[in-house]
Amino acid sequence: MTEKTGTIGERAMLDPAEGDLLVEIDGPRHPGAVALYRLWQELRPAGNGVPQRDDLSFERLTELGIVSNCFVIEPLEGGRDWRYRLLGTAITWLFGGDATNIPFSKHFMPEEAELCIRLSNRVAQSRQPVFLFGRFQPGDFSGTLETMSLPVLARDGETVWLIGASFPVETKD
Repeated sequence: MTEKTGTIGERAMLDPAEGDLLVEIDGPRHPGAVALYRLWQELRPAGNGVPQRDDLSFERLTELGIVSNCFVIEPLEGGRDWRYRLLGTAITWLFGGDATNIPFSKHFMPEEAELCIRLSNRVAQSRQPVFLFGRFQPGDFSGTLETMSLPVLARDGETVWLIGASFPVETKD
């Protein structure tokens, strides 16, 4: 995919430094997002630990009925950039193509990339999830998405990757 996506955002409830492309929400609302968050919480070790990436298997995501909406992202160069390691088919449809292995800085518009990198780093460093609404026009989709990023440990047991999901939501305008 060579074209960068475009987004039309709303005023964010994020830290003003985060930008105005996304609206942060307190927790998941879409049933698929709620199911993924509950699974992540069940797998989370005591003491605010982070689940292992492999614990959130494709089989478990398939059982929840959300595997096509899921993504896995990994940091590049210590968090200077991030890239999609895995993308479900619903996500590739939303983007209008496959963005697997394309750094955020090459996939998104510059302002979007900076925001997505900052948010990803925030989740990785704090080891706390983030839940968002955003208005997107990336490919074949135009509308509002609920998206989330949950920290998980990569196979090396140290690096924090993010697993998440995005769901189109109906809004009343």
